[in-house]
Amino acid sequence: MIDERGQTTIDFAIGTSVFLVTVAFVVAFVPGLFQPFADGPQQELAGVDRVADTIVYDLLDDGDGGSTPDRRCTIALFNDTTTDTGCNFDDSDPLAEQVGLSTGHHANVTVVGGDPDGGTPNPACSDGTRIEVSDTDDCTSGFALDAGEPLPSGGASVIGRRVAHVDGTTVTVVVRMW
Repeated sequence: MIDERGQTTIDFAIGTSVFLVTVAFVVAFVPGLFQPFADGPQQELAGVDRVADTIVYDLLDDGDGGSTPDRRCTIALFNDTTTDTGCNFDDSDPLAEQVGLSTGHHANVTVVGGDPDGGTPNPACSDGTRIEVSDTDDCTSGFALDAGEPLPSGGASVIGRRVAHVDGTTVTVVVRMW
């Protein structure tokens, strides 16, 4: 004898419930599979590291392949009046263009002395011939080693640091991107 029972309301409700749970799972978790390929904090962290490396190891390179930037090129990068430096950068281009940032990305580079994690570090200053760390929180004689766009007042930024030894002084190159 053949059972000719049709679909009941319970069968329909269970099938519909399984379908809806499957659709909800796909909608909730599949976009996460593509997250590593989307713009986000990981891309910004990699970008700020690339920019910091480009500045210390390429633009300010003294030819030794280490973390010892050339004094003359370091002063030229941060001094707006210097032209035709013979260094690995074109002083007339904005910093963002020199480090290869695309439109919409902004960067600021500041050179400081002391321990950047142990309180407020003092700025590194130059008089055009030497580089030294200021004893105060500003550069009274000369100019601060600071380049790029001004930092946003309330916006978030990603920070990368490189410790370098320039002109007999240990400094920290702080790169901020937003």
